[in-house]
Amino acid sequence: MTSRRLFSPRRRLFMVAWLTYAFFYLGRVNVAVALPALQAEFGWTQGAVGLLGTALYWSYAAGQLVNGYLGDRLSPRRVVALGLMASAVLNLVFGSLGALGAMVAVWALNGWAQSAGWGPIVRTLSHWFEPSERGRVTAAFAPCSMAGHALSWALAGWLVTAAGWRMAFRVPGALLLAVAAGWYLLARDAPPQRRDDEQRTEPQQAPPATLAEGIRALGALLGGRGLRWAVVLCFASGMIKDALTIWTPSYLAGQGRSAADTVAGSLIVPLCGVAGSAVAGSLVHRMRARSEAAVAAGLALFSALMAGLLWVAGERSTVAGLAGLGGLALGCYGINSLLMTSLPLALGRRGQVSGVAGALDFVSYVGGGLSVAAAGTLHDAWGWGGVFLAWAALGLGMAGLAGGQVRRAAEVGRTPAAS
Repeated sequence: MTSRRLFSPRRRLFMVAWLTYAFFYLGRVNVAVALPALQAEFGWTQGAVGLLGTALYWSYAAGQLVNGYLGDRLSPRRVVALGLMASAVLNLVFGSLGALGAMVAVWALNGWAQSAGWGPIVRTLSHWFEPSERGRVTAAFAPCSMAGHALSWALAGWLVTAAGWRMAFRVPGALLLAVAAGWYLLARDAPPQRRDDEQRTEPQQAPPATLAEGIRALGALLGGRGLRWAVVLCFASGMIKDALTIWTPSYLAGQGRSAADTVAGSLIVPLCGVAGSAVAGSLVHRMRARSEAAVAAGLALFSALMAGLLWVAGERSTVAGLAGLGGLALGCYGINSLLMTSLPLALGRRGQVSGVAGALDFVSYVGGGLSVAAAGTLHDAWGWGGVFLAWAALGLGMAGLAGGQVRRAAEVGRTPAAS
């Protein structure tokens, strides 16, 4: 009995989805570890190499709208497999280039390919798990991104040190081809059979017929007062999260660390991100209804405090610097995974899970792409202190916005029902 429960179809599907999305990161965040080597070889500035991150994030953001829509209309299994194969090929191509313009173009295409993962995979999970299970699923699934992030940085760091930066793209490219095959063979879009008594009590809404209609429907859903706060928080948390992802290795390398020490120190970001994702999901599961905003408010305030620690003492104390980076990652990755996993799963009955997940990811990565370029420019003008101060201000703004949503929800709850 125990063995059958452990390897039940739902658990197998969850494990396949978890591992697949984790491995997506092998071909995405590897560029952050390679940036110091690229600068050393080609003499590029922080602002110049930051274009690689901006190209990735903005293309990824745009792709989320299209691929999120396709994940609701087509087989998520096929969409994800195609995205993995395309990302594999683009990583292999990137590893053979030497001109910044060509690298930016290829990495932008890679962002589009990578965007085929999140929305369709969340859609697949919604077929296998009920909206009422969103807190538990978020707590268990969201850490896969940070686990993949940590694996990618560890692998890329070893490859850069042992064989040069080009191998940090060629090896992940080859691995992603194997992951694409594994996903296609093992994943299933939905359980093969559903009993009548397992059907949801509310009918599923059919997804919009065209992409334009889908975008308009998503705009109406996310622009409503009940979710507007989440859209803004996705944008702001993405600004910190993605800049932290791209620039942490460069920040640590700038302190005179060796390549191995830089990668080892940088791993605190994805490892603490795993903890943040797990904490956020667990809190939502315990608090149940209307809890996303309250959890996000607490994590945003914590993020502001950690950015303040980096501003005050990050460049003077190794311990304070690593603690600030880890704490900032815990807060921002926790907010991001919460909003992009828990909220879409809670909307499962509306038939737009992939679209909603993709739209929120779109907003997050638009903010991330803007922030990567802005952080590079701020660093060139005012050093890392200017970057950390800007992140502290963003954290306080997020805490105020989420706290306001908590107050509004409490006021609605206290309002007597109309007779």
